[in-house]
Amino acid sequence: MDLSEFIVSNSEQILKAWEEFARTLLPASQSMNIGELRDHADGMLKSIAKDLKEPQTEFEQAEKSKGRSDPDPHRYTAAKAHGAVRAGSGFTLAQMISEFRALRASVLRLWSEAHVDGKGTSIQEVTRFNEAIDQALAQSSVRYFHDLEQSKSMAHAHRRLEALYEISGLFASFENVEETFYPVVKIALKTLPLAQRDSLEVDAGRSR
Repeated sequence: MDLSEFIVSNSEQILKAWEEFARTLLPASQSMNIGELRDHADGMLKSIAKDLKEPQTEFEQAEKSKGRSDPDPHRYTAAKAHGAVRAGSGFTLAQMISEFRALRASVLRLWSEAHVDGKGTSIQEVTRFNEAIDQALAQSSVRYFHDLEQSKSMAHAHRRLEALYEISGLFASFENVEETFYPVVKIALKTLPLAQRDSLEVDAGRSR
């Protein structure tokens, strides 16, 4: 039995190990059920097993090792979906990366235990497996960062909208522009990053 077949045949045992490890990633995992803990792990395992079965040229191997093996960045993969879900569930990047490290270790441990005599194992298979894990991790990380930045942008847009409502209320309540200037600036500062906000607040105080 080659590594690809081994992964498919022992997928439930591998997924159980994934689930048990994911449960330790607190606080995000605290209220998660089994399906949420496993998330897209089953899809990733199937994708890895399929990848191991497919022939690979030296050029394709080199491209994969450089993170350039995904011809369509918009194509759905279980790894990308996993990155999106973990970003939305409050997992840190380090926690998500640790899931892949644990998956790699779990599969290779089970594989070596099944071949204690060393027969039936292949360095090439293990290399291909490591490449597939790295590819899945790269896809998950890119999607994780994308969704995290998108979430920050949405939060920033929401702060700006709230500021506009406050400012419009100020203009309606004050009789002249001079009265509204500093209150408006104070509200506008809320929409800026903290470091930039502190700097401008100091400058504004000096100019008074």
